[in-house]
Amino acid sequence: MEKVLLRLADPREYLDEPEQLPAVVSAVNAFLIHEGVRLENPGGRPRLVACDPSLAHPGNQGPVELRAAMTDLINDQQMAGLLQHRLDEARTCYANGAHVAAIIMLGSLLEGVLVHVVQERDASLLGRTSPDRVYLDALIKTCHEAGWIGADVERFCHELRKYRNFVHPRAEIREAHVPDRDTLNMCWPVVNAALNDLADSQPKAA
Repeated sequence: MEKVLLRLADPREYLDEPEQLPAVVSAVNAFLIHEGVRLENPGGRPRLVACDPSLAHPGNQGPVELRAAMTDLINDQQMAGLLQHRLDEARTCYANGAHVAAIIMLGSLLEGVLVHVVQERDASLLGRTSPDRVYLDALIKTCHEAGWIGADVERFCHELRKYRNFVHPRAEIREAHVPDRDTLNMCWPVVNAALNDLADSQPKAA
């Protein structure tokens, strides 16, 4: 059985459809979590790792349940797969007590989703700013002003952005605060709410 599970997370099994790998791994992990294990494939090397069932899927247990898939938000299948992988990595960080790493990963995920949503829905909102140079602060404001995320989500996304900046050690020193599990448990529903709002505001196909 272990060999079968490892093949499911092996990139070599998805050479024709690499974008399918993150979705398959997420689906399998949804069942494995109840047994206290999950699939990971760091560096393309699949493995089974032990995890705490109560911690592995905070995004599905919080007060704001995630109702959207990356493919519901982003048309670029390759990017949707990459961002889903970021979400899975954030869950791995959570399960292993890497709280700051998980928050940074969630901030990176949010930025990636927002910039691609703006590009696909109305790239003119970026003005002359390159997608590679736009800041998360501007993306959050732009998506709120466009009516894609609510005022409450915008406000708390800015708080998440501040913690995402802890990727710079000096920022964490200035704040004199070390994020812990409680901090992460507050950040995760913000990301879920943002993704849900983006899904609800998705333009209807003509």
